[in-house]
Amino acid sequence: MLSAADAVFDAERALRRAADTVDELGDLAASSLRVLDDAATDTFYAHQEERRDFYLESAGDHLARLRNRSGLMHELGEDLTRHLTAAGSAIERAGYELTRGTDGDEHDVEVRALRTQIDVLSEVVTLARPIADQITGHAQHAAESAAATDALMLLDERVHHADQEVTRADEDVSMMRTVIESAQSRARTSAALAGSLSYAASHPAASSGGWDTTSQSWSSGPPQQTHQPNKPADPGIAI
Repeated sequence: MLSAADAVFDAERALRRAADTVDELGDLAASSLRVLDDAATDTFYAHQEERRDFYLESAGDHLARLRNRSGLMHELGEDLTRHLTAAGSAIERAGYELTRGTDGDEHDVEVRALRTQIDVLSEVVTLARPIADQITGHAQHAAESAAATDALMLLDERVHHADQEVTRADEDVSMMRTVIESAQSRARTSAALAGSLSYAASHPAASSGGWDTTSQSWSSGPPQQTHQPNKPADPGIAI
């Protein structure tokens, strides 16, 4: 049970890192969209004869900034995938250790509750992986679309395509934030239950209470754990 609890805590830490990365991705996507607005404005004025070269150069500078931001988004997307992979591995390890370390003891109800939380958490993290891949792909395509050019008509097309890719990346980041928040809620519930079970396993004489499946909390016995859920979680996937 101690090994299962450690694995659950590892998953929770990995998901916290994933949430931080999603916040950074959201900031970069918003910044990239502002840069694209500036690039589109300069491209519009570049169609006029007056100061055409000035606006072409300014639009090119904006695209250079967009390429830099898209590169950073690509790196963060890869970081996000690594965090989700780490969380998935920890969840899988928790399930294995839970099965290996429990065989019909007095905490059967609590163990089943933790097993349910782990199974649902695994599904939510699995759902997040392809979204992370999409964010990385859109960032890469945006960088490719923002390649430098002096041709005005080609510049129009590149700004338009880059805007499409960054907008899609921004939408995926918003979706990812919702999924990660759901996963974190599940992870906190799992960590609280795993910590209580771990305490009960190592302090059998002090564990006079039990896990209340109705209120999703301990009725009495072990002390409060550091990792506590914000609110009860339903057994299904709610994102």
